[in-house]
Amino acid sequence: MYVCAGKNLTKIPISRISDYMEQEQDYYSRNKQARKEYQRKYYEKNKERIQRRRKLDEIADPERFKARKNYNQSYYQKNKEKILKRRAEAYAAKKALKKAHS
Repeated sequence: MYVCAGKNLTKIPISRISDYMEQEQDYYSRNKQARKEYQRKYYEKNKERIQRRRKLDEIADPERFKARKNYNQSYYQKNKEKILKRRAEAYAAKKALKKAHS
């Protein structure tokens, strides 16, 4: 069986596929924080461009916009407690940092 390893296809025996998948999972787990930080910085850097693009998409395809809005609303309702808890933790951390620097 062939498995994509970066840009190349690598032949891996079927018995080793689970080992390979665990290695890949470990890679993503190890780099999760760095990846999230990169995504956050990218969004902050390109926020205006992304918002303009979304506005154009909304005008061009209102149904797609409604679908995305409905998805966001349902996601928020489903994960409201986690989201609010995360926001509260972030706010408390910023407040503590600000107080420490004062």
